[in-house]
Amino acid sequence: MLICLLAIYYSLRLVVADTYAYKARYHLSKWEKEARLPVEAEVEDALLQASSALYWDSNNTEYMDLKAHLIMYQGLVYWGDKAFSEMTDEAVKLYRHSTKVRPKWPYAWARLALVKAYRGEFDGVFSEAVARAVKNGAWEPNVQKDIAEAGLYGWDYLSRATKRDLVANIQRGLSFQKRAMLEVVGRHDKKVEVCSHMTNNKRSREFCR
Repeated sequence: MLICLLAIYYSLRLVVADTYAYKARYHLSKWEKEARLPVEAEVEDALLQASSALYWDSNNTEYMDLKAHLIMYQGLVYWGDKAFSEMTDEAVKLYRHSTKVRPKWPYAWARLALVKAYRGEFDGVFSEAVARAVKNGAWEPNVQKDIAEAGLYGWDYLSRATKRDLVANIQRGLSFQKRAMLEVVGRHDKKVEVCSHMTNNKRSREFCR
């Protein structure tokens, strides 16, 4: 009887956690679909939902990633008023814990690289995040875009090996999302630099002309 009661209790916790997580994901998907930053009230509410999900299911790495991603949005919302690095400390910790639990999950590695880039931290953790994301999510569109953004944001600070990983990632992205890669490279004005590291083929020639 006790075992049954514990099983029911745990199942209910998971249901409650998923309900909160669904609400947080809804916010996130809306901002990304509309290609905009949230207003303060939106990001605070979404973070509350993600934190509640983690309260009810504290070992769920998906919820860790979700909260970390929302914290990055929070940092971007308050970019001009507060230090981004201070606000995103928890995001880095959540991503690092998540990647230890699920080391082959490329999205967490890609977003870790992105938040590290926005913090201006182009260190060993950043390089490892780029390499792991590229290795485990080479053909994942969102991974490609996050890595392109993270790498081009800090191009001048990257090692030769990390630049190689970044450019290979962009070159793969040209196969299925050329417009997205053009947009990211153009926004950072790094076309010449990227093209100088690309492998010579039909797609790279079209991209670099």
